[in-house]
Amino acid sequence: MTKSIMSLSTAMTPAPLRPHYWGQALGTLCGRLHADTFGGSTIDGHIDYATIWQLRLCQIEVSRHRIAHRATPGEPCGQAIIKVLFQTCGTSLFEQDGRRLVIAPGDCLAYDVSRAHVISSSALTKHDVVIIPKHLLEQRGLSVERFRAQQVSARDGAGRLAHEVFISVFNQAPALAPSCEMQVAEALLDLVLLPFLSPFDLQRSPRAALAGRIKSYIAEHLNEPELSVEQLAVALDRTKRYLHMAFAEEGTTISGYIWQKRLEKCLHELEARPRSGRTLTDIAFFWGFSSSSHFTHLFKKRYGMPPSAIPRPGDLANARLGLAPLLDEGGATTTPTADGEDSAVPPISPQRSPGS
Repeated sequence: MTKSIMSLSTAMTPAPLRPHYWGQALGTLCGRLHADTFGGSTIDGHIDYATIWQLRLCQIEVSRHRIAHRATPGEPCGQAIIKVLFQTCGTSLFEQDGRRLVIAPGDCLAYDVSRAHVISSSALTKHDVVIIPKHLLEQRGLSVERFRAQQVSARDGAGRLAHEVFISVFNQAPALAPSCEMQVAEALLDLVLLPFLSPFDLQRSPRAALAGRIKSYIAEHLNEPELSVEQLAVALDRTKRYLHMAFAEEGTTISGYIWQKRLEKCLHELEARPRSGRTLTDIAFFWGFSSSSHFTHLFKKRYGMPPSAIPRPGDLANARLGLAPLLDEGGATTTPTADGEDSAVPPISPQRSPGS
């Protein structure tokens, strides 16, 4: 199934009703708006749009007009979205929060749709628009305030590249496979936001912020056996590829980080457990391990000894002499041999026992 390009047009609407229709047409894309002719006789407008993952891409052509969103006490605000607009024909005057910006062909404008604003155009205008849910900015660690009434050039550099990629993605939307839709949207979003980022934003990259969110999610769900990159991708609404890229500077993979944190939790609990505490099996299963061989292999690789060789607090003095009685997987005691291995340690069952 491919993405369809949808259309909205005033062509079939009687001239006196077109301003109302145009306001409603724009409202289906970005929230409540009022439209008027701005001194003209009527409004002739056409919108083509496609939805790519969570982004909405639009190409808009409209005659002389004015649109406005006016904040009214007691009424709901506009949608929680940011619009990035590439002007391609005509000139518009944008007003928001006391700012007045003249938007000409080659200019790019970003603004918060939920805040009161007015856009006036005295002649035909054309523009390409990316409609972005605010939460996608927040997920990248970016402040929405940075995208309030901001104007940059799209005549060259990053702005022009972003616009050219927009055009390519929009034109190829009907042929875009669902399996790559999210990846394409992520790449486009990164480019569209790039011209508005400060050196500080670039230094503290959105991916660094995402890496922090990955770590927080892992900490909250560490003892869940099903915790995986796939689960993270769903929970954080990101592609697995984007998550791996965001984590690239951490010195390990996401899966490696999960096992590292699980081992740290196991070590802490093994060191702190009382004599009547949980067995090695209980501890391993609680922190997401389901295979005895996997747990023992990773633990020994990281700490240089099997988990059964970790002494309890009360055994530390004797452990220095190699005489500490250690609780094995079944609750019995063992004595470490000279090479650090247990003389007789029954294997941990690879399956979780009922009720454990």
